[in-house]
Amino acid sequence: MDQFRDTAAALRELTESMRLDEPQDALLERVAKKVVGMLPGADAATVTLYSDDEPSTVATTDESLLPLDKAQYSADEGPCLTAAQRGTIVRTRLETAAERWPDFAAAAEQLGVRTALACPLFVPDESHFRRRDTEPLSGALNVWSFEENAFDPVEAALVAMFTSAISAIVLTASRWAAAERQAETLVAALETRDAIATAKGIVMARLELNAEEAFRWLTEASQHTNRKIREISVLIAEDPGTVFGS
Repeated sequence: MDQFRDTAAALRELTESMRLDEPQDALLERVAKKVVGMLPGADAATVTLYSDDEPSTVATTDESLLPLDKAQYSADEGPCLTAAQRGTIVRTRLETAAERWPDFAAAAEQLGVRTALACPLFVPDESHFRRRDTEPLSGALNVWSFEENAFDPVEAALVAMFTSAISAIVLTASRWAAAERQAETLVAALETRDAIATAKGIVMARLELNAEEAFRWLTEASQHTNRKIREISVLIAEDPGTVFGS
């Protein structure tokens, strides 16, 4: 029960400390550190994400173990790539890995890593949000241990639960951030439209022009002064006297 409580506490702490403006890689690094801290036998963790179908390591708790990821990327095979591509938990020991993924096993033996645990991650990329039921997985959380037989089935299940919950949280946060950016863009567009409409009305009244002629005047003023139409419009709306005189 202690492991369940620790996992729940770690998830709650991460959730409560998240910010919408936090870079995704920074959040994933915090996730990796949490997993290492809560999982007995874990010595380090890395996070692999795909971008344009190419994997790369975006977070790590120990840079000395990055060759483990690089060996997999070069050979295009290994536990973390299998977890990401198949959407399944992969736990492997060095002697088992040697038969299945020789390049990865060689790197692991050189670094002293004896057990690996890879859990799939569902994380949106920078351009769109991936739906878990229709799109490929975007990466994996990789946990490394110098112990011979680390990560029992219960621990593996807890890490899988943790990463699944984090994936949902990251996706939700990304959607909220995108919605916030869209709202800010919409507000700015509305403010720009209102400012231009007000300035156009002032130009029409001061220069006795129709709506089309007034907008053309604003466009030419923007070009001549090398300032955006919105800037010219705000200036006119706030103080017409600065442009037309009292």
